[in-house]
Amino acid sequence: MRTTIKDIANYTGLSITTISLVLNGKGDKIPQKTKEIVFQAAKELNYSPNKVAIGLVKKRTYSIGLILPDISNVFFSNLAKGVEDACRTAGWNLFLCNTNDSHKSDMQYIQVMADKGVDGILYVMAAESDEKRVQECIHLMENLNIPYIMIDRYIYGENLVSLATNHKKGGYLATKYLIELGHKRIACITGPKNLVCSQNRLLGYKEALEEAGIPFKKELIYHGQYTIESGREAYKYLADKEYSAIFAFNDMSAFGVYKELVMQGIRVPDEISLVGYDNIFFCDLLDVPLTTIKQPVYEMGKQAVEVLVDEERMKQRKGNPIFIEPELVIRKSTAPCNIKISP
Repeated sequence: MRTTIKDIANYTGLSITTISLVLNGKGDKIPQKTKEIVFQAAKELNYSPNKVAIGLVKKRTYSIGLILPDISNVFFSNLAKGVEDACRTAGWNLFLCNTNDSHKSDMQYIQVMADKGVDGILYVMAAESDEKRVQECIHLMENLNIPYIMIDRYIYGENLVSLATNHKKGGYLATKYLIELGHKRIACITGPKNLVCSQNRLLGYKEALEEAGIPFKKELIYHGQYTIESGREAYKYLADKEYSAIFAFNDMSAFGVYKELVMQGIRVPDEISLVGYDNIFFCDLLDVPLTTIKQPVYEMGKQAVEVLVDEERMKQRKGNPIFIEPELVIRKSTAPCNIKISP
């Protein structure tokens, strides 16, 4: 059975009040020798505080709910690792929820987390969610009085707290680099149209083209789903198009198109240059290591926890998204354009 303060009092002959004050760090007027007796007894009896009981008193459970769309996606598993490590450092507990990109599951898990009494939720919305559905989730968390932070995928709002990569800059960096290599017809595999992160990457892509005086070609855009299969489908869509490079909005779809290119005997980067986005672990393990945009996703998870557990920082960040800067990681999947294609 769990050792209680009463057990320590019986073991030492000291009062329950004295034991409680010492173990809760409030025994300023208690002699040091007495404190040492209490700490030694606690160690010998394997005492650990009952966090449930503490939570009932302080009206806190020191726990966080993390709602993710797809834990099998390496990006989100890295995010979860950052959240988990930060929770461990802070002495908080973590509940992990995987929604399989379902809005209905988002709503269900928010209620489950409320029932468990979590002190906050880190929320990555489902890919199928439009703004109306996201607002449903937000209203539910607000009605349940649960602090929350939207991570990576977010919407704009004056009372919302969100944390994401500067995706417009990421899209710009990838496209600008390909342009510097001489590519003028750059195919683009986006994420879901309704996600702000995908919209901003596309804005960065367009900005780099405009800056270089290269016309935007709508037919070179394939709206995907951030999956390997989406990359494969994108290749089929682009089969009759002229292009010398592909910018995929995540590494999973980049991997999908890479597999199709290899199957068709198309050499990367000699014939087609390829850039991904995220910098997940397998980028460096491909036969042709993938040039990509690095998102500091592990650090993003840690920072989200640090903000969520700090009430003052939460107040300061309302309506002001926290943006983390992306970085271009150059590997061997990109090369100077050696194909003559009209812009």
